[in-house]
This record gives sequence, C-alpha cells and structure tokens, in this order.
Amino acid sequence: MELDRALELAVVSSWNELVPPGESPSVHVEYQNLSRLPVSSVEVWMIKKRGYGTLVCRCSPSRSQPTPYPSESLPCVFENNYRSTTLAGDLDFIMRNQDQFSRPTEHSIHGFVQVGAPSDEDRATANAWSQSARPDAARSAAL
Repeated sequence: MELDRALELAVVSSWNELVPPGESPSVHVEYQNLSRLPVSSVEVWMIKKRGYGTLVCRCSPSRSQPTPYPSESLPCVFENNYRSTTLAGDLDFIMRNQDQFSRPTEHSIHGFVQVGAPSDEDRATANAWSQSARPDAARSAAL
C-alpha cells in the first residue's frame, strides 16, 4: 500500500471524531518526502471555507526515551481543541511501520494528501483498514 493511501485512510477513519456534523471541510496531510529517509513528522490540517487552515496535529515516530517535556514523548500532539484517538493510533502505526508503505520516487519532496468529505463506503473501507492494521483498535471498538 502507498503511504499516501494509508494517510488518507487514517484521516477518513477518524472523520467523525474531527469534523462536526453538517460541516464539509477538507483535511490536508503534509510530510517531507525524502525517498531514502523515513518520514520524520506528519502534520494534519483542517481546511475550511476560503482555504483557511487550522492545525489539527503533528505526529512523529514514537520515542523510546522519555524527554524532559511530556508532550514531546507523545507520537501525536493535537492542537486547537482537536482530539482523535483513532487518528493518533493510526498515525502512530503508520509512522512506526513505514517500511510497509511505498512512496513513489517521482513525487515532490513535499508530501501532500488532500481528503474531502468521505462517503459511507469510504468510511467503511477506512474503518476496516484501521481495525485490521491495529488489532488494539478492533478490541477497543468491540468493548
């Protein structure tokens, strides 16, 4: 699976946690795409009317060593009152398992995924992917 597709599925699987009913923004995921290096961080932005963007979160690979600042040891730091355990878990999985995802070499070094309002079918596909990629998500959803 391509990295961009996995990032899209992560956003769609968390759509209901991020977007209030009746709103139809787009969500942008940005990362630096240096094909020979792992992705060091991912930023998720909510884009509303007239292209105004609000930062949802920044994610980095999980660190094994604690840092002096607790927020730096978290894989995803949410901003602007956004929260999503699904998105945090999916992005953490993606960042820790980058070797499972391909990245086209002919793309720009500015990785970019734009996600519009998903259909019910898109949500079902994304939720199935999230639960299969992260068995812990399937267990917590069943509880």
